[in-house]
Amino acid sequence: MQISARSDYALRALIATAGFSDGGPVSASKLAEAQAIPLGFLHDIMSDLRRAGLLTSQRGTDGGYTLARPPNEITVGDVLRAINGSLSTVRGLPRTRSTTTGWRAACRSCG
Repeated sequence: MQISARSDYALRALIATAGFSDGGPVSASKLAEAQAIPLGFLHDIMSDLRRAGLLTSQRGTDGGYTLARPPNEITVGDVLRAINGSLSTVRGLPRTRSTTTGWRAACRSCG
């Protein structure tokens, strides 16, 4: 499996967010500088992570991002799914859209 730059940035940003946790939110600009991630790209990534329930955000001068749950409850798979969607497909369709018949056929071809 190859990890995209977007996925790499998301993982690094989430880990950095956990590392900056001093009880308050960390700004996207601080994360971007610390991880050498383009700020505009990071904003998009952080929005995806927030929509997936991995981050919370706070607006304002003291605003930024915090983890939505403890770091030990967030998996790499959670982050990759937030950025890329489903991690498995059958005949190019996400697992949630494929049929049981499709899964059976795929399993038969595996041996």
